[in-house]
Amino acid sequence: MKIAIIGAGASGLILGIKIKMNNPTYEVIIIEKNAKVGKKLAMTGNGKCNLGNNLPYLTYYRNETLTSLIFQEYDFKRQQLFFNHLGIKTKTINNLAYPFSESAKSLVDMLYEISLNYGVKYNFNEKVLDYKCGQTIKVITDLKEYEFDKLIFASGGKSYAKTGSDGSVFNILKKHGYNIIPLLPALCAILTKESTNDICGLRVKGKVSLYLDQKFVYKEQGEILFKNHGLSGIAIFNISSYIARFFQSFNKATIAIDLFPNESFSDLIDEFNQMNRINGVKFLKGYFTNNLVKYILNRLNLFSKQGYFESEHIQKIAHFCKHFEYTFSQLDSFDNAQITVGGIDTNLISECLESRIEKNVYFAGEILDNDGLCGGFNLMWAFGSALYLGDKLCK
Repeated sequence: MKIAIIGAGASGLILGIKIKMNNPTYEVIIIEKNAKVGKKLAMTGNGKCNLGNNLPYLTYYRNETLTSLIFQEYDFKRQQLFFNHLGIKTKTINNLAYPFSESAKSLVDMLYEISLNYGVKYNFNEKVLDYKCGQTIKVITDLKEYEFDKLIFASGGKSYAKTGSDGSVFNILKKHGYNIIPLLPALCAILTKESTNDICGLRVKGKVSLYLDQKFVYKEQGEILFKNHGLSGIAIFNISSYIARFFQSFNKATIAIDLFPNESFSDLIDEFNQMNRINGVKFLKGYFTNNLVKYILNRLNLFSKQGYFESEHIQKIAHFCKHFEYTFSQLDSFDNAQITVGGIDTNLISECLESRIEKNVYFAGEILDNDGLCGGFNLMWAFGSALYLGDKLCK
């Protein structure tokens, strides 16, 4: 059995190892357009490589049905056991799994060495141009033509093009009749119609809520980073994924920030009134940086010539602090996005991750229309789908 895997990223590396573990006689060749493996994987988790998340995870994914199918066999615990079986020790910190080294680069190097030890072969600096299905599968690259018994696409999505996942493979698959769910950047910054330039670089903590056509969709508490023309930070990244997932179904998206998520509106008014009596119009400087204070007062058009704010002004300030509101303009670019929302329509894929329209063609990882939120969920999907497919191929 001769198998081609397109892409030496997270899914491709694990697939190669798993197939050779299950059946050492199979010939496995990974075709990679880059000069080395795992270029994107080496960047994940700010270089620490967050491998997975032990939280109840199905609701964190776009495609809960497909995720459930995969994780019934390769959930968080079984994935960590697999890494330990390879000799890669992992550790869990606050439900987040990491390599013991906390080094994504070390993990990539180790997986590459392990795959070589199992006999996985690599064709680097080679780009797939097309393929033809028949008695065997002919794979056509910019260097050569090959024949394989099975072909697996594990080439990722369209985010971080400089790592190789530029989305070009989807153009090939379209020609073969695959429906591609529209590709959008996700886990990225959000550009807003309201200016944030005056507080660019400011980090705050609070609760972020997403409303699509005034209907509440999602909320998260965490860090928010104000950037030129928009918002960033982990909480915002997850908001961006929900915007991308529902992009075709709403007219207006609104992001509301609550800087005091643990206090009620009425309690905050009482507190602000008290601080107003103590420090007058300067009381907000006891809570925020000078530039944020100026930003809030400018947004509310409040400039008291007296020494204190009127009670109606305090109510406006409290409401704004509980409900910073921004109107979504657009998602940041693919080059600045961690993942891609969209991909191969999973209705065209069997439970074995084999194509329903082409025999002996398979898919794993981000190329499929499934994505997760921040916190190791996307790598867990990449690894889990690869391990699952590696078993199905060998049955």
